[in-house]
Amino acid sequence: MKIPASLKQTGIRIGAVTLVKAMGLAGRIILTRMAGPEGIGLFQIAYSYFGFMLMLITGGLPTSLAMYTARQPALGWIWFKRLSTLLILIGGTICLFTLSYSSSISKWLGNPVLEPFIRSLSLAIFVVPLLSLLRGYLQGLEHYGAIAVSELAEQAVRVGLMLGITWLWLPQGVMVAVGRSLIGTAMGGIAAFVMLLLFSRNALQKNEIHSSDPTGGSDGFWFIKSSLVIAVTRLLIPFSDMLDAVIIPSRLQTAGYSSMQSTAMYGLLMGMAMLVVYMPTIVTAAISHTLTMKLVLSWQEQAYDYFAKKSRKAMEMVWIWGIASSSFLWIFNRDLAQLFFNSTQTAELIRWLSIIPLLVGLREVSTSILWSQDNKKISLIGTTIGITAATLCHYFLIPLDGFHLKGAVMGVLLMEFIIMSGNLIGLRSLLKEVRIGILAFHVLVVAAISAFVIWLSEWIILPVSWGSYAILPNVLLFFFLNGIYLMIRYRLRS
Repeated sequence: MKIPASLKQTGIRIGAVTLVKAMGLAGRIILTRMAGPEGIGLFQIAYSYFGFMLMLITGGLPTSLAMYTARQPALGWIWFKRLSTLLILIGGTICLFTLSYSSSISKWLGNPVLEPFIRSLSLAIFVVPLLSLLRGYLQGLEHYGAIAVSELAEQAVRVGLMLGITWLWLPQGVMVAVGRSLIGTAMGGIAAFVMLLLFSRNALQKNEIHSSDPTGGSDGFWFIKSSLVIAVTRLLIPFSDMLDAVIIPSRLQTAGYSSMQSTAMYGLLMGMAMLVVYMPTIVTAAISHTLTMKLVLSWQEQAYDYFAKKSRKAMEMVWIWGIASSSFLWIFNRDLAQLFFNSTQTAELIRWLSIIPLLVGLREVSTSILWSQDNKKISLIGTTIGITAATLCHYFLIPLDGFHLKGAVMGVLLMEFIIMSGNLIGLRSLLKEVRIGILAFHVLVVAAISAFVIWLSEWIILPVSWGSYAILPNVLLFFFLNGIYLMIRYRLRS
């Protein structure tokens, strides 16, 4: 049976991202057990600053370059070199600024202990934007295999160094060790960038990519216009993360918790529970990643029927996967918390956040569809409203009796729901042919699979005691059955 090219590309992305996430998750679990919730809280706060700086530097350039290269492959390399020069200047400046003012930045983020974390991430602020741009160029050429290998190499180096440095420096204190371990982020980025640069050079030498064609000033104007809108939209999410890193611990202290307790609670939510609930979105991220370039080309060629069919099929796949993932998180929250963190502290948080895979999946794919239509305003407006609502929710609800972390969870869910809803409203003409009965049928199938897995887990006794790992057969069986159902639906819709 011949596998469709789009399914193969999505499979490569899912496989690569799954391995990358698995390595990252394993590293985070080990680090959590070394550093505890407070250490992971500081780790997460530092990364929120890094994520914001990364988006501030790159903006929408990688995505714009991917879309441009998909339309004009011959000119993509030229624009990669031009944009790289710009990122080197901006990234270098912000890198030096971060290194020089790491103490002041740490105080602004609400915890002076963050200084070694911020200093260690300063080099990554220079390296990772260049890597993102190069991946955007290769995404436009649909070289997903090279991107996948680079992601694996980057994660292996990052996690290996992070754990190795933490272990070596642990005698000097957990915070110092974890802070210095973040240098692995830059080293992983350098390794992946060199690998992709060599691949790109070899491709050019083999004449797979021609870069001798001249480009006009209109292309530069398109890059500015496209990148600015994407940049503002994407910059809002890291900005929101950085706001959360400041507001949530601060408002928890207002509620009566100490600085150490509030940081630990932030770590439980953002560094541990959120890590688990966002894991299933690797599948929808892969669908979105491979879908965008095909939709851009079909929209440009005015193949509107193909565009609509492809978009609706993607949304249906995301609906099935989101319902399945959310159901699993809701049912097995305690087992997952015990498996990943050897503790049930995050179980309740995982259950509260279990709807995240569905919301984020629909948000990511609908954003890709809108951007493929060159319609970026809807996502921008929805993201702005969502982040504003979440920030207000965090600020006013967290200090109230009976809310605290519940208020933080409500803010996260409210933001994702508003952004997703805005996107779907913007796509209402495209989605009007989607049948509610079919969506309800998918829910029933997933419910039947869930019931079967629960029944089987209660009646089948493992030959040996697996302890915390007893959930693994349930995980494999649940997602295997749902994966088979997804494949069947994909074949029927092709």
